[in-house]
Amino acid sequence: MVRVRIEFDDSRLFEAGQAVILTLEGESGKRVETEIEVFRFQHGRWVTKLKGIDSISEAEKWIGGRIWIPKKDWPEAEEGSFYSYDLEGCTVYQEDGAIGTVVEVLDYGNTTLLRLDREGEEILVPFARSFLKKIDTGGKRIDVELPEGLIEVNKK
Repeated sequence: MVRVRIEFDDSRLFEAGQAVILTLEGESGKRVETEIEVFRFQHGRWVTKLKGIDSISEAEKWIGGRIWIPKKDWPEAEEGSFYSYDLEGCTVYQEDGAIGTVVEVLDYGNTTLLRLDREGEEILVPFARSFLKKIDTGGKRIDVELPEGLIEVNKK
């Protein structure tokens, strides 16, 4: 069993038999396709047993690795919800026009920011319900109503 940190809100994806891709970045660039044998919450942490990794020494080789679940296996987002990657590429608009295009969603726990690109200039915009007017991921458009001066303060 190895400890894992979930970066996905739905632990149902981690059921026994789920196909996963295990990667290790860096010099080795290791990658192996395997599946989850066991996944559970134990002593305040998520732990898993992956098929083919049967010893502590084998598991130690994957320290710092990532477990990827193929996108085809992800559940549909619930009504009114979306995955953060759906926001990437959306253009953010305020009444007077486009503010920029989302290049990354930065999640800092309680605070989520949209990192926008506006003609090579980086702008950080809080992704807060109070500022959002409409999100249309299919149309790649996000309409916001930001307080005056917020954009200028958040330019990098």
